[in-house]
Amino acid sequence: MAKGDRVVWIALAVVVVLIGGWFGIRYRGQHWPAPMTMRIEQFFLDNPVRRRFFSPERLWQVTGSLEGLTVGEIGVGVGVVMEQLARRVGSDGRVYGIDIQAEAVWRTRERLKKLKLIDQVSLQEASATRLPWPDQGLDWVFLVTVFGEIPVPERALALAEVGRVLKPHGRLGILEYWPDPHFQPEAKLSQTLLQNGFVVEQVIGTRIIYALTARREERR
Repeated sequence: MAKGDRVVWIALAVVVVLIGGWFGIRYRGQHWPAPMTMRIEQFFLDNPVRRRFFSPERLWQVTGSLEGLTVGEIGVGVGVVMEQLARRVGSDGRVYGIDIQAEAVWRTRERLKKLKLIDQVSLQEASATRLPWPDQGLDWVFLVTVFGEIPVPERALALAEVGRVLKPHGRLGILEYWPDPHFQPEAKLSQTLLQNGFVVEQVIGTRIIYALTARREERR
């Protein structure tokens, strides 16, 4: 086999392995939801490409001003969104954040300390199914590429907890983008929200990158 042919076959083999590995991750993400390890999360969530093409800006377009509000994030990861939330609520606002991984909480806390944004932030290691936040105390709750990581049997309880901590006119904000391995298509996510007492109010973006807001359905 000529040297040029070997290079082509090696390149094709690498492509096949990468594609196979990617679909393996996608399959695992759909059938066995779980948070990414912190090393993987650091790579995917805090890099120049992600900040350029997959920033949370779509989410802020649907939320409007957060100045002076009390907000919470489920699944703080490496603190990218928490940093923006702390800046957006300002000194008169309050930001709560949780993650089930202790290292994520620690990384986020250290990040915000360095940026001198920690004063208006409260971080805890906790689960989405047991939020350590006050009843009807938050204006917004955010999940940024996190909803798909919540195991399917626990999603109803997690949404019930979100409903508990939101103020009567509070809102839920969700950002999803492919190729996150736990990506949730908008139609599927909206149906899940509706089945659990939330009404989707606004969706902006595309099929692969979108942000939505939802409110609790009024009970008669």
